[in-house]
Amino acid sequence: MSEELGPAEVLFAGAIGEPGDRTFFVHLVVAGDPLWFTAEKEQVDALADRSLELLVEAGHQPDQEAVKRILKRFPEDPGPFMPRFRLGSIVLRAAEGRELVTVELGAVDGDDAVTVLVAPEQLRAMALRAKAVVSGGREICERCRLPMDPTGHLCPSTNGHH
Repeated sequence: MSEELGPAEVLFAGAIGEPGDRTFFVHLVVAGDPLWFTAEKEQVDALADRSLELLVEAGHQPDQEAVKRILKRFPEDPGPFMPRFRLGSIVLRAAEGRELVTVELGAVDGDDAVTVLVAPEQLRAMALRAKAVVSGGREICERCRLPMDPTGHLCPSTNGHH
């Protein structure tokens, strides 16, 4: 079932948990109702990248002061996490004849989807925060380019030797 929910008051992408054991998500607030969607790290990263590209392609010039205010409102702890569904698809479109962007989030099983409208400032703030969250994961090993486990890293490039 696909639902068009109208304008979103909040669009936020992030992660909860410790690096190496994080759950990524997209969070919306529409008409005062919070909606959560679990996502893969790569989906959050791609959403951020595509959001920034779309703003340029559509010629949207977000108000930078508004973006800063929105970024300050993003919580470190997002509160109760009750996911509606796991994301399978994310589609962004410039809304025709409007200074808004349409965001469609589809379930991994393809049965459910929600569509919201967001302001360019919301989209840019979400993208900037999402990029910071994605890059804030585990440290990357200089030798093998794989994420290092905080409890120790057995680097494949050393072939079992230290």
